[in-house]
Formats: sequence, structure tokens, C-alpha cells
Amino acid sequence: MKVKKLAIALVCTSVVIGLTACGGGNDSPASKSMNSSSNQTEKDESVAAEEQESITAEEDESVAAEEQESVAAEEQESITAEEDESVANSPANDREFLLQLIEASLPSDGVPESFLECWIDETATASGLTFAEIKNEVLSSEEDSVFDKYTEQVIMTCLSSLSAEDFTAVLASGILDDDDNEVPENPDTEAGFDRNQTFPDELAPDLVSNPAFADPGIQIIVSPGIVDGYLWEGTVSGSGMPPDIATFIFGCAGSFETVIVNIFGACDFSNPTIALIDDEGNFSATIAEPQPTSPGGSCLLITTDPDDNPDTDDGPGAIICSAEDKQQTFPDELAPDLVSNPAFADPGIQIIVSPGIVDGYLWEGTVSGSGMPPDIATFIFGCAGSFETVIVNIFGACDFSNPTIALIDDEGNFSATIAEPQPTSPGGSCLLITTDPDDNPDTDDGPGAVVCTR
Repeated sequence: MKVKKLAIALVCTSVVIGLTACGGGNDSPASKSMNSSSNQTEKDESVAAEEQESITAEEDESVAAEEQESVAAEEQESITAEEDESVANSPANDREFLLQLIEASLPSDGVPESFLECWIDETATASGLTFAEIKNEVLSSEEDSVFDKYTEQVIMTCLSSLSAEDFTAVLASGILDDDDNEVPENPDTEAGFDRNQTFPDELAPDLVSNPAFADPGIQIIVSPGIVDGYLWEGTVSGSGMPPDIATFIFGCAGSFETVIVNIFGACDFSNPTIALIDDEGNFSATIAEPQPTSPGGSCLLITTDPDDNPDTDDGPGAIICSAEDKQQTFPDELAPDLVSNPAFADPGIQIIVSPGIVDGYLWEGTVSGSGMPPDIATFIFGCAGSFETVIVNIFGACDFSNPTIALIDDEGNFSATIAEPQPTSPGGSCLLITTDPDDNPDTDDGPGAVVCTR
């Protein structure tokens, strides 16, 4: 029986839950042992639970920390990406800053970057300023900036360097459009100018340039023709021009004579019409905005600048005027020799033009002189206008780009034959004869004369 009870006790001890049926009730040794084991198990389970809770809490904290680190990393990546984008879009230097500044102020996005880059570079060249100095001036200036100061010169240069595609894009962008289309500030200072001009009742015949007032091979057609003192709109076209460059068309008020004598006062150089000459030397420019014209005459000056240097007047072109719509011819009769007036010559000098000049007709012949300083060259320049108008505006009236040069002999005489027919001004014609004994064009110290038809 003892063995059986022991066996029963071992069995009961090995069970992890309390059973009162294992020998003698709750107060039995087996029951006490069972209760003690049960309490210890509960304590162990409680400790295990607490440890599990602690582990779980630590794991939760770790997960939360990882999540926070992940969010922070994502935010940092976003900030870094934004900073990278900002850096990528920020100007790399002062020139890039100016480029972005101009792009932001343009009326459209269609302006080629090649034109804008040329605008910035040529402004720096014309002004003599660095890109940093230009930037500082633009940012600090409350009035016209350096870009405004050199706009006319720079734009002409840049347009001449563009491809046909970029040239067309610049015109289409509207960047060259006038800020306004007002009549000139004081148009009524000219006698007979009507501020409220209208179109003529009938269109005038096309106006064709006079070959005498155009470079060889160039022809300009204004369609319809201009009726002085009335509004005009239409097309200016040309042929025989230098190919693949820009041409600039300026409006001028007055007759051919008054424009030639005072070209900078008579012509509006601030507002040219610009057209691209094709590879065959042709161009066509449509002027759709009504233009007022002068009752005293109207001219168009057509120019080019092949070397992209506005300081050199070396481009072929033409001038076409409303009163000059017929080609000049030689006069029916030769005029008597034209002899210089001693009042308009240095002492002892006499100039003879043979035959004499008939104003408004072609001329060719001989210019001879005596009493000149010996063994040097003399320079003969043609001028348009009377003596009074030439003297008042000699640089506007005389063509200093194309002199006739003759050698004075050891007795002070010279003779120059001009075999190429020369156009003359209906308002008067003069010849300016000069010398330069010290070979210094900056000193006006050579004797000479002016001989005029009137």
C-alpha cells in the first residue's frame, strides 16, 4: 500500500494543476505540495507575463523609433531634392542671372535664347561693363537700365546674326513691337501736319526707287505709293540686297533734299521696320499699322549692316522718296562750266567743274583746280543741297564714304575725270575739295574750296 500511495503521490506531484482527488483532500500533503507548486507557477507566469510585456513595450518603442527615423529620412530626402532642384534652377553666374531676368520680363516664351544671349553679350560690349556691374545697375536702377540705353544698337546687331528661323521667331514674339502707337509728340510743329490724318480717297501707284539714289543693282518698291499728308500702310519690298542678313527701314519726313541735308533730324531711327533678306537678295515687309506722313514729302531709308557693326556705315541700301519717283537722266543740254566763288575758296585756289551741273539730272565730267598745295593728294566729295544747307550740316549733306582722289602736281594743279554718272539733288549740288598736308585726318588744316550750283 505504501508503494501505491507513493506512486499516487509522484503522479500527483507531476501534474501541474491541483486535484483534490489525489489522496485525502485539500489538507493532505499532496494537496499542500500541489498548492505550493501552483503558487510558484502563477508567480513564474506573472513574471513571464511582465517580462513579455516589457519586451513587447521595448519592441513597440523600437518600431516607433524606426518609423520616426524612416519619416525623418523621407522628409530629409524631400528637402534635399527641393534644394537640389533650387540649386539646379538658380543662376550659375551673373550672366545666367541676367538671362533669367530678361526671360522673366518678356511678353512671350517664343524668343530664341540665342537672341537673348546676344543681347546680354552685346550690351556688355557696348557699355564696357562686366556682367556683375550690369546686374547691380539693373537691380538698383529706378529709371532706364543699361539694357534700355543700348537697345537700338544691340538689337540691330543681334538680329543680323540670327538664322532665318530665329529671326522669324523674334518678330513673331512681339518683343520688338512698339510700347505705343501714338502720333509723334509734337507732330503739329510742322506746317500743315494734321494730327487726325486719314487715308487718301484713292491709292497712289507703286513707288519705285530711283537707281540714282540706290546702290548698284538694288530696287525698292513701296506699294501702294505714298500720298503726302495722308495715312499710309502697305508693303515695302526690295531686290538686289546682300543675302541672308537683316534690312532696316526708317521713315523720314521731308523731300529728298531736306532729308539728305539733315538725315538725323528728318528720320526716325528709334523705330525701324526690320525684315530678313533671303538667300537671293529679296525681302518684303508688311506695315499694317497706319503711318502718318509729312505734307512736305516722305522718304524711306533702307539700310543694311553686313559686318554687324553699327559704327560703320558700310551696308548697301537705298533711299526712296515720294517726290523722287522718276529716274534721273542726263539733261538735254550741257550746262556751262561751273567756276568756284573766291568767297568760298582759300586764297589763290580756283575750281572748275566741266560741264556744269544741272540739278536733278545725272552728271559726269571733269573737276580741275589750281593754286593747291603741290605734290599731295586732293579729295573731292559730293554734297546735296545749296551752299547754305551744306555748310550748316556738312556731315549730313556730304558723302564722305566715297571720295574721288586726285594727285596735285608740283605746280599746284590737278584734274580728275569722273566717268561714272552721278545723281544730283534737285535742291542743289555742291563739291567739297579738300587737302591734308600733314596726313592727319583729325586736323582740318588743308586748303580747299566748296563749289555749288546755288
